Amino acid sequence: EEDPLSVSSMDVINRLNQVFVDTVRGTGSNNATRYLMVPGYSASVAGVMSDHFVLPTDTVENRLIVSVHAYTPYVFALQDGGESVFDLEENVLLAQEIPVFMNQLYEKFIANGIPVVLGEFGARDKNGNLQDRVDFTSYYICNATARGMVCCWWDNHVFKGNGERFGILDRKAAAWYYPDIVDAERWP
Repeated sequence: EEDPLSVSSMDVINRLNQVFVDTVRGTGSNNATRYLMVPGYSASVAGVMSDHFVLPTDTVENRLIVSVHAYTPYVFALQDGGESVFDLEENVLLAQEIPVFMNQLYEKFIANGIPVVLGEFGARDKNGNLQDRVDFTSYYICNATARGMVCCWWDNHVFKGNGERFGILDRKAAAWYYPDIVDAERWP
C-alpha cells in the first residue's frame, strides 16, 4: 500500500505542473508553443514512474518533455563513502541499474512519443577516480542515447573539499577542469 503522503505529494506536483503549463502558455508569443519540461515528485525516476504522476493537459500537442534527475547507481554516483569504482565486469549488478531505469522511462514515455530529458546526472569525484567517472559517463550517455534521451551533467562548480564534487567546467578560466569527462559525454 502506498503512503498517503506520497499520493498527496504527487497530487501537489501534478497541480503545480498544470499551473506551470497554463501560466507559460497564457503569456502568448513564443511561450504559446514552446517545449516545456515537467518533473515528477523530487524530479526522480520513481516520481514519474508512479501511477499517480500525470502529464499536464496542454493546449499544444507534443510539446511536453518529462524531466528527471538520476544519479544512478546511487552508491557510485552520489553516495558519500560509497563505491568509487565503476567496472562493468567486476560489478555487473551495479552497472545494470542504468539500463533498467532507462528502459522503464523508455517504455512509459519515449515509446509513447513523450520525450525525456535527464536534466541532472553525474558522478561525484571520489578522491581521484577520474577514469571510473569517464567510464560511467560513457556508459550512461550511450544507454540514454540508444533510448532517445538527452542528458545534462550536474556541474555545481565544486572541485575541492569533502562535499559533492561535480564540477567539470572552471567558469572563471572558461576551461574544462575534466576534459576527459566532457569527451566521454560526446561519445558515441
